[in-house]
Amino acid sequence: MKTKGTGRGVKKAKTERQKKTFKRAYLTKAQAARRLQITNAEFERLVILKGIYPNEPKRFDGSSGKDKTYFFAKDVLWLEREPLLQKMREFSTYKKKLTRLRGRRATYDAKVFEQQHKPQYSLSTIIKERYPTFLDALRDCDDALTHIFLYAALPPRVASDSTIEGHTFLTSAMSEQCKQVRDRWVKYCTSTQCMKKAFISIKGIYYQAQIKGETITWQCPYEFTSKPPKDVVYRVLISFLELYLQQMRFILFKLEHDQKVEAEREEAEENDAVEAENFPQSEEELKAAEKHKRHIELFKGLTFYISREVPKIHIKFIIESFSGRVVDQMQKGVTHCIMDRPKLPPGETQQVGVEYVQPQWLFDCVNAKGLLPVEEYIIGKGLPPHVSPFRISIADDPEEVAELNRAVAEDRRIDPNDVPDRVHEIRRMLNPSYNRANPAADVHLSDDDEDDEAERDQEDADESSFEEDEESSFDADAGVKDSIKRTSASTKRLKKQLEIGDNKPTDAAVAEKKRQKLAEKKADRNTQSEDAKKKRKLEEKTAKEEADKEFKEAVMPTKARKLYKSMKFGIARRKKQLNELEERREMVRAGDASYDSKTKALKLSKKATK
Repeated sequence: MKTKGTGRGVKKAKTERQKKTFKRAYLTKAQAARRLQITNAEFERLVILKGIYPNEPKRFDGSSGKDKTYFFAKDVLWLEREPLLQKMREFSTYKKKLTRLRGRRATYDAKVFEQQHKPQYSLSTIIKERYPTFLDALRDCDDALTHIFLYAALPPRVASDSTIEGHTFLTSAMSEQCKQVRDRWVKYCTSTQCMKKAFISIKGIYYQAQIKGETITWQCPYEFTSKPPKDVVYRVLISFLELYLQQMRFILFKLEHDQKVEAEREEAEENDAVEAENFPQSEEELKAAEKHKRHIELFKGLTFYISREVPKIHIKFIIESFSGRVVDQMQKGVTHCIMDRPKLPPGETQQVGVEYVQPQWLFDCVNAKGLLPVEEYIIGKGLPPHVSPFRISIADDPEEVAELNRAVAEDRRIDPNDVPDRVHEIRRMLNPSYNRANPAADVHLSDDDEDDEAERDQEDADESSFEEDEESSFDADAGVKDSIKRTSASTKRLKKQLEIGDNKPTDAAVAEKKRQKLAEKKADRNTQSEDAKKKRKLEEKTAKEEADKEFKEAVMPTKARKLYKSMKFGIARRKKQLNELEERREMVRAGDASYDSKTKALKLSKKATK
């Protein structure tokens, strides 16, 4: 009768089964590329276009490393039937033939071959696969718009009319396509007046529009001369850009077609004198429609002139989206001049009846859904705080409050009463009867980390007793009086620090010793010579650089860390060899040794030997 094996044999069999299961389920990026008979760069481009993402295995077998990128084997098998894969293989063959013709210096034959046999492909099928319905594509266009607006502001670096080559940098054709898509999108948003919010930030200008019931948010960069960073893999960004361009062309075609059909229908109804049946509406619906109309006609009847230092494409977009009018030169009828400089240019005088305001006034008016007084925004004056409309309802609109509530439903860091002072000021400007003591349903994301409301209530209840203990903790003999007025959040943080033993109040003697040490250190620095100061600064700079290197090495991926250690070892070895050669040269110069060209060795003199 046979019995089951135990010990090392069973463990080895189990390990073999795990390896076979792992290899059937996962493939590394290099293995997948070899299986599809394409390069790693082409494989990366293919998975980006098809929407296939890498997966981290829950359990690794003994032979596979954790520093590799893994894909499901079934996804790679699905890619084997992709028509785009065949086009990539055809282009690889075409490139080899073209290189052979150019190597033979058959310039004319190479040109004819390039014109007639260059493979072409389309991403239409991929877009239809990834987005079965139009709303799916529209809902997923936030990143696409941000990417396209970014590359529309960048200059091209490669002259090419096709994308099958898999370029690393922006091509001339893709640059023109980005600008066309950007202009078409701006024109559609302006004509349909679908804009809702806008916010100026350091990264760029954020816009938000509502189209077909979907809220779309994107970012537009400033038009400055930029220096591309070197640590970015631009090939991946260009692959995403190629997909986003095709996606936005689909979306804009559908939106423009629907807009055209709607305009023709309205025109036919007007010509036929057919009035639509007026269904009875409730008072709430009428008020909502009136409020929306006031918002989209915010700048109606106003004429703006944009000064040359202001980015015209952004300001004109905001003004025309809310029924304003923009003129190219200062003329009669201009009501507002948008200027971003401390004073008027030399030789120009301020015209009567024209308000000279800074660009922030437009954005604050849009977010507040009303025209704000221009006194705080005139040129040469310090601007008030610019509050983000994506974190709080500035206009105290119930619809915006409900939308923000849904947006932050999964975020526990919510304080409904934390409203910036500038928001209270804006609300009071638009509604004199606004009561700050009882703000209505504001939603604001705070930085507090309290997770439980009961805990916050308990801390508020203990706040008064804690303040009394804090005042009594100071030294009465030293005559020190606490004149600091702390906020509730600051008081809570100080209480937690005291509970864990951090930041304890010190007595007068310890504080005096610390002050003396600081004074001595400062006096020592002041009496140092220039060479000593330079040496101290150099030491501080070197220590900081070493600390930065250690931190970067600690956060590196495993593969990059190993490579970095190998590089450091090689550099240290070459430095050691260089020092040895320097020592030998000094010995030869001093006469302590001589170089034998036959044996290629260094012979020490009798004097050096002794």
